[in-house]
Parts: sequence; structure tokens; C-alpha cells
Amino acid sequence: MTTIDDIQIPTEIRASRLRGAERPPANAPVDDVSQTLAEYTRLALSTGSRLEIDPVEFTADGEVWVTLWLHEEHPAGARATVRRDGIPTIVERPWREARPGEEALTDTGRRWIDIWDENPTERFESYVLRAALARAFADVIGDRPEPGKPRARIAAPVAAEPAEGEPAPRISHAAAAELEAAVAALPWEAAEVHRRDRGIETAAMPAPVPRPPAPNVPRLIAPETRGGAR
Repeated sequence: MTTIDDIQIPTEIRASRLRGAERPPANAPVDDVSQTLAEYTRLALSTGSRLEIDPVEFTADGEVWVTLWLHEEHPAGARATVRRDGIPTIVERPWREARPGEEALTDTGRRWIDIWDENPTERFESYVLRAALARAFADVIGDRPEPGKPRARIAAPVAAEPAEGEPAPRISHAAAAELEAAVAALPWEAAEVHRRDRGIETAAMPAPVPRPPAPNVPRLIAPETRGGAR
């Protein structure tokens, strides 16, 4: 006797035209520093240039540089060397400038300064290496804000009103003519009010003069009624 355990249901492992190809599983999430550094490297390689990266060096006094930091305290500075087609770009950064400020927060609400203190050497190394890549490949990487250090926004200039008793700023004749043309393009009422406020006299529009029709225009004659009256 055949039981249900003896029945094997075939499984379709080929891609179906209805279902489409099987999607690969999503990659495991990585932290922002690794992701940003990988993005910088990808952009650098997209140029077709030969990319060479030397090991990042650390220092405590600016004189002796080592590639492996074994001290418990953080290094005082770091430098990275990136070569683009053999041309070196060297970037040096002090720790006090690289470390995020007290108020900088991540998207999840954590303080960036706490994240740096957990892995200071790794964070510092990635920071200075990104800076070297951004300088060597500025044409594709451009100016990007560092994690924990958002780019400061420049406030738009605000027009200040002249102080009491201070004359209004003068404008050039070209600017005045452009302003007059823009006002003249407004509806008639607004343009007329503007001219009247500025003391500009406008000639009154002449009233239409009735004229007889031209000789070649046919005249309409009312039809006669039955009683002979029109």
C-alpha cells in the first residue's frame, strides 16, 4: 500500500517565465563607514585609472609613523597615501579634527562620538583614507559630508531695510529700466497705479469717433410688410 510519505512531489528549480528569475538573497547590512569606503573605492575604480592604496599610518608626535597602533590611547594623527596612475596623494589629519562633535547623532539617535570611542583606530583609519580618495578622485567623488560631520549650510543673504533717516540704496539705470519694463507688462490698472504713484502723467485715451460706413459697404433694407407698412 502506498502512503503519502512515499509520494515525492517534484520541485521546479528552473526559472519560470511567469515567476521570473530567482532573486539572490540580500547582502548582510554593513556599517556606514565600510559602506562609504566601499562606495569611494568603487567610484575611483570606475574612472579606469590604476588605484594603489598604501597602509594608513598613525603617529603620536608627528615624527614617528607606524601602520599598527598598539597603544591604549588614540593616535594623535593619521595619514593615508593613494596613488592614481602612479601619482601619489597624501592626506594627513589630526585626531582632534577628525573626531565628531558632542552633538552629532546618527539616524538611530546614537552619538557619533561614542561610536568613535568604541573603535577609534578603525574609525580614524577609514576617515583619513576616505579623505585621500576624495582628493585624488575629486572628479567622481566630489565634496561629500563625512558621517557625523554634516556639511554646514550657508544661509541665504537677507535683504536689510535701510535704517531710519538713511537714504535708500541707488540702482543703476539698466536695473531701473528693467524694473520699469516689468511693471509696464503688468495689467493696465497696476501699471497705471504705478505711474500715478511715481508722478508720471499719462495722456487720456481719445474717445472713439463715429464715422459713416464706406461707400462700398452694402446697406441693409428692411423687408416690406403685407399692408405696405414697414
